Amino acid sequence: MEEYLYSISDAFPYITLMLALALCPLLLPKIWHTLEKYVLTAIGVWALVVMIQTEGMHQAIRSFSHMFIHEYIAFLAILFALFIVAGGIHVQLNISDSLKNNILILSAGAILANFIGTTGASMVLIRPFLKLNHNRPYKTHLVIFFIFIIANIGGSLTPLGDPPLFMGYLTGVNFSWTLLHGWKPFIFVITACLCTFAIIDRTKNKHTVSQRHDVGITIDGKGNFLLMIAIVIATLFAPTLSDNPIFTIVDTPICMQDIVRDIGYICIGCLSWWLTPKHIHQQQHFNFEPLKEVARVFLIIFLSLIPISTMLKLGADGPFHALFNFAHNQGAPIDTRYFWATGILSAFLDNAPTYLLFFKMAGGDAKTLMAQMPSTLLAISLGSVYMGAMSYIGNAPNFMVRNIAKQSNVETPSFLGYMTWACIILLPIFFTISFFLKYFSE
Repeated sequence: MEEYLYSISDAFPYITLMLALALCPLLLPKIWHTLEKYVLTAIGVWALVVMIQTEGMHQAIRSFSHMFIHEYIAFLAILFALFIVAGGIHVQLNISDSLKNNILILSAGAILANFIGTTGASMVLIRPFLKLNHNRPYKTHLVIFFIFIIANIGGSLTPLGDPPLFMGYLTGVNFSWTLLHGWKPFIFVITACLCTFAIIDRTKNKHTVSQRHDVGITIDGKGNFLLMIAIVIATLFAPTLSDNPIFTIVDTPICMQDIVRDIGYICIGCLSWWLTPKHIHQQQHFNFEPLKEVARVFLIIFLSLIPISTMLKLGADGPFHALFNFAHNQGAPIDTRYFWATGILSAFLDNAPTYLLFFKMAGGDAKTLMAQMPSTLLAISLGSVYMGAMSYIGNAPNFMVRNIAKQSNVETPSFLGYMTWACIILLPIFFTISFFLKYFSE
């Protein structure tokens, strides 16, 4: 592949997509609702044209096939499984909508995310969380902090929590490494977010008197917890299988790992849909619209990212050489810059490949990074996970939580509005984290 042929201008389809997602729902909501599918299709065709002009028809088809099979289908398969399995668990919070209980739910969700993933934890808790707080006069901050804490930061302790850490696990990082080195910043960031949440909630809902009483919590669809465990087993088991190609599709090799993982996810999702009593789905107001919208948007994101990913892989020799030079001083990594560079890209690009790009840029050897450069590895890990909270597209659950909240008639900020909240609340916390990376990694 002649990767050097791409230029900065070939990133324009992705930049246009970001601007469309940010501005159109805010400035032209009715028109955007009508034309969204057509705009996304047009940007996707534009990205394909760029690829064909640069790589040629044959190579462009191969690049698209590789992205679609190895990235998009894998992404959508696990999202499908987690969405359906989590949607089959109905949690009824028979408790008061007090500040204390809301903090407990957010804290529990952050811990749960490390075992069933940020997507699973988000889908299990978002509907009961919104229903619990239905009568509160001000609810916008509920969705925002739910995304901050449960859909992103909560998944930062184990490879099961968020895809970037799982990619690190596959490349040789010990399963417990992020837990041992990441628990201090995890506690700091979660505590800071919860304190900020408490201040906002006290200010906006200070005259609210709960009409609910603390009775208890009931859970229907408990069998789906076994299917959650099955998703975890499939995730951990698949990499132990052979990665030798069994057959190819459009010059894209397919190995046993791919087949077992993706088909396993799909079968688990279908099994959950078949076994879960329909009244649970009705109680959950379950439908596939949030998943469909995520599937549409992220297909175009993955497609328009192909030229950018190709340019990033060239490192200091490619169009993004300034970014790679920015992260080093005379060849030595600068941890704070790794944290911010990884984080900023993860806020707008897919955070799993972003993690891998900077992982490779830092040397690419897990044992060396863990033993000799732990603060750099921690910077890459935390930046890719934490800063997924900076935008609605930073992590797949963000978009799904927002769509479910909109369906529940809970006011959600626009794309830029959400980013404003994130910048005001999270950036000071992240700046603090970046200056203590060496301390946290000890």
